[in-house]
Formats: sequence, structure tokens, C-alpha cells
Amino acid sequence: MKKKLIYGFLLLTASVITACTNATDYDLENPESQKVIFTETFESGTLGDFTTQSVTGDQVWVGDARGYAFMTGYVSATRENIANEDWLISPQINLTDVTTAHFTFEHVARYFADLVNEATVWISDNYVSGAPSTATWTQVVTSPFRDPGAWDFQPSGQLSLTAYAGKKIHIAFKYISTNTKAGSWEIKNMVVATGEAVNENVNYGLGTAASPYSVLGGTYNQNNTSAWLKGTIVGYVWYVAGKGNSFYFSGDTCTQATNILVADSGSLYLSQAMAVQLPAGAVRTGINLKDNKSLYGKKVTLYGDLTAYFGIAGLKNTSYYKLEDGKTGGNKPFDPSTAIYYETFATNLGKFTTQNVTGGEIWTYNGTYKCAYMTGFVSSQNRANEDWLISPEIDLTGKSDIALAFDHVFRYGGEPANEATVWVSENYSSGLPATATWTQITTNFTNASTWDFYNTGDISLKAYAGKKIKIALVYKSTSTKAGTWEVKNFIVK
Repeated sequence: MKKKLIYGFLLLTASVITACTNATDYDLENPESQKVIFTETFESGTLGDFTTQSVTGDQVWVGDARGYAFMTGYVSATRENIANEDWLISPQINLTDVTTAHFTFEHVARYFADLVNEATVWISDNYVSGAPSTATWTQVVTSPFRDPGAWDFQPSGQLSLTAYAGKKIHIAFKYISTNTKAGSWEIKNMVVATGEAVNENVNYGLGTAASPYSVLGGTYNQNNTSAWLKGTIVGYVWYVAGKGNSFYFSGDTCTQATNILVADSGSLYLSQAMAVQLPAGAVRTGINLKDNKSLYGKKVTLYGDLTAYFGIAGLKNTSYYKLEDGKTGGNKPFDPSTAIYYETFATNLGKFTTQNVTGGEIWTYNGTYKCAYMTGFVSSQNRANEDWLISPEIDLTGKSDIALAFDHVFRYGGEPANEATVWVSENYSSGLPATATWTQITTNFTNASTWDFYNTGDISLKAYAGKKIKIALVYKSTSTKAGTWEVKNFIVK
């Protein structure tokens, strides 16, 4: 039955649902249904049979006498954040005699800049020893890790290993830090057991085009950044005089076209739903329930900004949709359906490369704002820099009407028109930009007054129709004035 639900009385229900979702429910006292295959508590203060592999940095995973495995790139004695990539790798775990399996652990992760990407879990069925790069690893999709605000251990939830039944595997905990921010990760009570994971079908996703967030995953990542999301259209929300925001799990009575509600399949709990803003244009026309009531119950993939809407978890500035029947639509400026090439910078710098011409700073990925980031202002000092962020080769063969656009913000520069510029090369291969010929594209950017991203609008690339090019974002600063440039949603269309 389709329902109308008022927000207020669902708050208690929401807390109960969350508690159930995060529970660790396996029963080690019933060996007929559950059999422990491997366990490591780390309570001895050592790493047991786990091994460590340091890819970058001087810090390594250690066993802590308080009973857990521990890794941090923060050196408290000198108050330094140090860039690290360090792996804590289990011994070989034999799943050859089982048909179902899962694992769990307890952990606490604090003070990370980008927890989703800096504290991750991986599995390999061909790792032997040595550097992780000697093997193939697959990332485990977990419930989104969150800083609990205290050093209280949290359950991981049950994570399925059934895909590896019949194989021998290694499980690894991968830690990353930067010289700007270094979190701390503590792990204990890892258990591998037979039986399917209780939450096998809960896919929280990574927020990428290849692995969109589920609605629950998007709810955990309300961080005002752009991401991909996949859910089922389950209703809409509207303000009702005297009642406030009213949430309708239905499409039948919908008379507005500005928003929808989405949820993961089978969920009609408001605590597990998300309000989606439908800006005017192709997105609103294509998926609003006022004009498209048959879309109720249909799956849809969306791209937008994860931020609260109508007082609950939300997706705003939605610029793209894809329905389960393959129908797509997108609003300018960011419409992947028309893209020749795009990079959101939502999780890293993608295939872009950096070239430092002058100064000690370089373009980096900013995990807080989910963007490419460059500044010459460090430790309250302006530093002279010239730094290039260069795209991979973009093939415009057979293309005629071409444009570039991206979202960005540039602040505190001296002469932004000369300090944040865009260049194109037809013959750049690699190395320093001076090894190739570059042509500047007219942009004339100015200093922004806030940190809100705004779109460049279409920047014509018609002169390069039929060619193969690379595009560079070139940042400059001086010892007198050093601005900050943040860029995301780079698209050639």
C-alpha cells in the first residue's frame, strides 16, 4: 500500500533501523550454521600472522599493547602529518572447502581528511608476499566508515566472502595519509566464518560512475560534494501549510515537479530515503512524478551534490539521470550523456598528471571538498609557484561542435586572469610543459567572493575538431600574492 508519512514521528524509527543495519549478528556458538575459519583479535599487542607492507612513508602498522592493530601518519612528538601508504595483510585464508563465507572486524578511524578513500579494505586471491602491487586486489564495499568523534570501536558489519568460496585469499587493510592530514586507524577482533553475510545485498557503493552510492551510502556521505547515486523512485516531498514538510511514498497524488524521493529497493522508511532536487531542464522533465507517474518504483542512477534537502538527506543540483530502461537526460553544465571526456575529481585526480615548474607546491586531490586543489599559500606565507594539471589525451576525431566546461572557485589571487588559465596542446607527451607547444584558451577568470563553486560555462574547443589534444589548468602565484584554485566536474562535450 502506498503511504503518506509526516517527518516528525519517524525519528525514533530511523534510529532503530540504523542500529539494526549496523549489527553483527553471527552466532559462533552454533557450529552447524557458523564455523570460524580464521580469527585474529590482536589482543596480544602483536600483529599475529599479519604482515605489513609500507609503500610510502616511514610509518608502519604496529601491534598496540592495548589490544589492537594501529596505524597513523601523525607523529605526535613533532606534530607532523606524514604522507603514507601502508598495508596490513592477513595470512592466507583457505576458503576451498566452503560455499559461503563472510568476515567482520571492529575498528575506529579518526582525523582522516578523506576517510572513504584513506581507510579501505581489499581482497586478493593471487597475493603471495612482498609489495601489494605484485598482485591483483579488489576493494571491499563496506558500510561507509565514519569518525565517531571518540575512540569507541565500531562494528564493520558482515562483509561477504562468498564470491571467493573455493579459493585461498588474503585480506588487507590499506591506510593512506598526506602531509596535510594524517588520520589514525585501530582494528581488532577480525573473524572469518562460514555462512552468508546478513547484509550481503546492502551495497553502499563508492559514489563513482562505476560504483554509485546506494541511497544508504549517500545518506552516510552528506558532505556537499558531487557523486553518483542509485536508488528506486518511491515518492516525493512537499510543504503543507500547518504541517510542515510532508513526505509521500506515492506518485498518484503528486502535483509538483521539483523533487522526488528515492530509497534502496524494498525500503519505505523515511530514515532510509533521500530527497532529490530536480532542477529545471532535462532532469526535471524526465523524472518528475507529476508528469511521469509510471516511474514510481523504477530504478534510477543520478549525479548531483550530496547535501540535505527538505530537512533530510538529499541530492541537490541534480544534473544527470539514467533510468533502468536506458533512458537518460542531463542538464548543462555537467551532462555525462554528452561527454567526450569527463573527470569529476570526486575521489582522486583520475588520469590527470601534475607538472611542477616553479615552487614547492603541486596540484593535489582535496578529499574534504572532492576536487582538484592548488594553492601557493602555505603556513601563512605566499609562495611563488607555477603548476600544471594536465589531462590525458582527449580524442576529438570525428567531432565538430566541441566545448569544455568545469566547476571551480578561485580566491585571493593577485591577477586571476593570469594566475588561473587554460591551455591546449596537440603535441604534448609527458614531462615538463616546455617540451611541447601550448595555446592559451581565453577565459579571464576573476576572484570569487565565497568558496561556492560556479561553472565556467562552455569554453569553445571548435578549433581542435578532429584532433587529439591535452588540456592543462595552469596555476601561478607570487611571493606577494598566492590564490587558491579548486576544480571539479571537468567535461569536454
